[in-house]
Amino acid sequence: MNIRSRFLIVAAALVLVEAGLPEHTAAQADIRWQLEELTQQIGKQPSNAELYLNRGDLYRAQEKWDAAQADFDFAWALNPKLDRVDFLRGRMFLEANWPISAKLALDHFLAKQSNHVEALVLRARALTKLESRVAAAQDYTRAIQLTTESRPDLYLERAQVLSAEGETYLKETLRGLDEGIKKLGPLVSLQLGAIDLETQYKRYDEALARIEAVAATSPRKETWLARKGEILQQAGRSEQARGAFNAALEAIQSLPAGRRNVPAIAELEARVREQLTTLK
Repeated sequence: MNIRSRFLIVAAALVLVEAGLPEHTAAQADIRWQLEELTQQIGKQPSNAELYLNRGDLYRAQEKWDAAQADFDFAWALNPKLDRVDFLRGRMFLEANWPISAKLALDHFLAKQSNHVEALVLRARALTKLESRVAAAQDYTRAIQLTTESRPDLYLERAQVLSAEGETYLKETLRGLDEGIKKLGPLVSLQLGAIDLETQYKRYDEALARIEAVAATSPRKETWLARKGEILQQAGRSEQARGAFNAALEAIQSLPAGRRNVPAIAELEARVREQLTTLK
C-alpha cells in the first residue's frame, strides 16, 4: 500500500469520527487498513508465523471466525512452539461462543503459562458458559491473586458465578466481595453487589447494615436512602420504608436546582414518589 492510499484510509477514519459516527465504524476502517498491510507483508514473508497470528487476531476482531482460525492454524503449522496461538485461539473460540473449544485451547496455553491472568479470566468465562461454575470461580480467584491491576470486574464476575450455585456458596460469595472492598476500597459496584445478594436471600438486616455503613461515609445520601426504603418495603416494614423514602426525598430536595434536574436524580425522585404513593 502506498503512502497516499494509507493517508486516504486514515483520513476517512478521522472524518467518520468527526462526523459523529460511532467509533466502532472508525475502528473497523483502521482494522481494514491493518489487514491490508499484514496481507502485503505476508506476501513478502510467507513463512513468518507472527504475521499470520496478528492477521488472525484482526479477523477475530471482525468476527470472521473461519478466517481467524485458518490463520491461527497456519501460524501453528509454521511454528508449533508458538504458545500465543493457543491463547488467541481460546479468545476467538470464546467470542464465537464455542466454549468447549475455548477451554481446550486455554487449558493447553495455561499448562505452559499458568500465571497468565487474562488466560485465566477467559477460561473462567468459558467454564461459566459450560456451567462449571465452581471451577470458574477458582480461575477467577487465581486471576485476582495474580493481577497487579485494579479489577473490580473480576470480583463481580466471581460473585455472579458462585451465587448461581445457590445459598450453599452464599457466605463464600459475600466473603469474596468483602475481600474486593477491602483491597480496592468501597467501590459502589462491589457494595451494591453485596447488598443485592443479601437482599436476594432475605438477609434484610445484613443488607441494611451494609447500607448504613456505606451511607455514613458517602457525601450524597439520597441513593442509599432510596435503596434502604426499597429493602425495608421488601421486608414488609412499611412504616420504616416510608421514613426512608421521605428522607431520600428530603435529601433530593436539598440539592441545588442544577444538580436536582440531572436526569438520573429526576428519575430517582420519580421512583421515590411512586413508592411513597404505593405505601399510602
